[in-house]
Amino acid sequence: MTHRYTAAHDGWLAFVTPARALFVAGALDAADVDRLWVRIRDERGPAGVLEALTSHGLFSTPPFAFVELLDGGVDVIVRGDAVVRAGAEQVSGSGATTWIERRLPGGSVGVTLSGTAGLELPIEAGVVRAAAFATGAATTPPPAPAPSAVPAAVPAPDPAPAGAPPPEPAPASAISEETVAVPGDEIGAPPTAATTDAPAAPGGGYDYLFGDTMYRSVEDAAVRAPEPAEEEDAPPAETVDGDHDGSTVLASSITRTGRPRRPRGDGPALPAAPALAVVLPSGIREPLDPAIVLGRSPSVSGVPGRQLPRLVTITAGDQDISRSHLRIAVEGGTVVVTDLHSRNGTSVVLPNGESQKLRGGEPTPVIVGTVIDLGGGVELTVEEI
Repeated sequence: MTHRYTAAHDGWLAFVTPARALFVAGALDAADVDRLWVRIRDERGPAGVLEALTSHGLFSTPPFAFVELLDGGVDVIVRGDAVVRAGAEQVSGSGATTWIERRLPGGSVGVTLSGTAGLELPIEAGVVRAAAFATGAATTPPPAPAPSAVPAAVPAPDPAPAGAPPPEPAPASAISEETVAVPGDEIGAPPTAATTDAPAAPGGGYDYLFGDTMYRSVEDAAVRAPEPAEEEDAPPAETVDGDHDGSTVLASSITRTGRPRRPRGDGPALPAAPALAVVLPSGIREPLDPAIVLGRSPSVSGVPGRQLPRLVTITAGDQDISRSHLRIAVEGGTVVVTDLHSRNGTSVVLPNGESQKLRGGEPTPVIVGTVIDLGGGVELTVEEI
């Protein structure tokens, strides 16, 4: 299959094969390039690519976009502000702590990256610098984002002479509506948080845990040491209530264990966060360090993560449990649950009784006390050890 890409001397590095394409931002050395070129062509598919990208740790993982063309669909994994379009849908990983995984409908696929756009060229397989990529029914690459440099000031035009006709308006084609997205320049740079128009969480509920995609920064989840005391004569800071009703639990107030954060100020240092585990139907507690994969006959094939998880076999509910059904891990101090595209799906029930069905392949944070329902009467509970 012949694809098309827009060449760019400062763009992302594109690894292209007939059925897969990987785009990585930042500086890669020769060893990184050789390793990724081998991984994108081996039979492990996205699992091998993710293992190579995260080999230096999650926070050193560069922004990337992975596309695999399948019969009837397209598998997409995105970290950072690259934009992947398939048909009428698009995916961007901007603002995600880890990455976003989606299966989109088949057809034409376009990838928008940053970089100074050059010639539009064909490619079947190889490694090139690219600002855009396209394949499928429409093989014209989408427009590349504009460079991030601030333009120089434009001098004011000379006044028109008396009696001269007014200037004609600029043609409509001069107006640009494309979105500008500029990733970090170095490998390992964390993705820039995106501004969303999502509504605020209602008071007293847990709706902030759900939605199309829930993003939570590691900065908000970190346990902070107390700050130095203020001067004795300094007035105490006023509390600004704003629209807060006093009952809503904010994501920025949740600690590593999912409990409200203690206010900063004078007092003893916070104790170390307790270890977390999931309780199986048999009553056995499985620690979540390292991550675990549960299922009827679990394996690590196709499971995202920076290290190999432990495999936990569940024998109950055989007709409803998939071979590799669910991944549970602690990332940034928060318990993250990912349904591995199981046949019957996974639901979570929060401590207040609210429930939500997970989207396949989408990491979802939960708090201590959450019940995870795998179907067939198989339920797991997140607890502290």
